[in-house]
Amino acid sequence: MTKIFMGVGVSFSLMMTSVSADDLKNSLTDMLKTKETSGMVDLGNINLDAKPKQPKTRSSKAVIATVNGHKIIKKEADSYLDQRTQGKVTNFDHLPPEQRSRLIQELALPMMVLDAAQKELSEEEKQAVYTRAWMQKEARKINVTDEQALTVYNQLKQQAEENNTTQNIPPFESIKDKLKIQIIEKTLVDKLIKDAKIEVL
Repeated sequence: MTKIFMGVGVSFSLMMTSVSADDLKNSLTDMLKTKETSGMVDLGNINLDAKPKQPKTRSSKAVIATVNGHKIIKKEADSYLDQRTQGKVTNFDHLPPEQRSRLIQELALPMMVLDAAQKELSEEEKQAVYTRAWMQKEARKINVTDEQALTVYNQLKQQAEENNTTQNIPPFESIKDKLKIQIIEKTLVDKLIKDAKIEVL
């Protein structure tokens, strides 16, 4: 039980900075869908008018590529291409071979990162990733208002005044976001403790 709560404590400190393998996959996918993809495979020079001499259109359910055993379906590539070209090209099969390869590389990048993470992370690291993922998911459900943060701030300020340490208290606006994070953390901890079945033997 001590080990579990130590893990939870560590995860809270990392909650706002790290993501799980699934979150990493989603964030990379979102990043690749933006116009700017510096550092990624460049589709900036894609020829929107270029087509193979005899274009053939496969079924949307057709497997058009495999990446480390993962199948990529044409429907996924068509949708991604539609987003990358802002609707100017919507059919993967209408791309020349070289541009098909570029698009598949972009589409496959999150899969490759996920595979590498699953192979190289230790069980302890994977547990930390899962814990952070749960923390982030639950934290997004909690809405902390400025008024709630101000209440906590005033409580801390009062305690500091009682201890004659008010000179160390920064302005509310400068620590408002940190206070909100602390409130979220406390809410999650209280929920975990309330729902936990703890037996001391």
